[in-house]
Amino acid sequence: MPASIKLLTFDLDDTLWPCKPTIIAAEHRLYSWMQQAVPQITERFDNEALLEKRHTFIQQRPELLHDMSKLRIESLRALSDEIGLAYDWIEEAFEVFFQARQEVELYADVAPALDRLSSEYTLVAVTNGNADISLTGIDRWFDFSVSAAEVGYQKPHPLVFETAMSRAGAVPSETVHIGDDEQRDIFGASEAGIRTVWVNRSERDWSHTECEADHHIRSLAELPEILREMQYNDCSD
Repeated sequence: MPASIKLLTFDLDDTLWPCKPTIIAAEHRLYSWMQQAVPQITERFDNEALLEKRHTFIQQRPELLHDMSKLRIESLRALSDEIGLAYDWIEEAFEVFFQARQEVELYADVAPALDRLSSEYTLVAVTNGNADISLTGIDRWFDFSVSAAEVGYQKPHPLVFETAMSRAGAVPSETVHIGDDEQRDIFGASEAGIRTVWVNRSERDWSHTECEADHHIRSLAELPEILREMQYNDCSD
């Protein structure tokens, strides 16, 4: 008989909260801080120019993509080198951005769903980003988190999901992954042998050609019933 579902792994950005407005607000917070702390930079570059420079840096240093914190720090070091500044401002600058990046606004369906699910399942966050479950306030629902930075690989690498299962003491047949990204979340989890739920809030058409999510939902409010159906189907096989 198939194992019952014990572990739910969740993507964070764009699954539990909208990512883009969070990052934009953090970038503006950092730029405002830099205007006071390192005006040599902001007198030369506006915020848009700095964003473009960071995008260029990312393209030049793809080996850092699994660690978004280190990537940002290194991009600030490169900026400091370009301007001819010492590095003594970088640690505080990163902390300004990092703290602002944690100020997320959950989608309306998230808290009610996680309240229900956390009483029935082990919940683990798996993320390619640097959101902190404690600082964002979602740690009250999650048992722990696994990041690409600690694993050394980004999703869709299966090791991210395998690490979550290993730490939770679960196997693929006991695990379901929930996320918004067809490649990073659904394909990656499928490669690790995990069943998947695609969170499609914007009614996009499914476009991935190498895999298919087990279920599509528009809201996490649908998830408890979906999981009950999956449990029932397991028991009736």
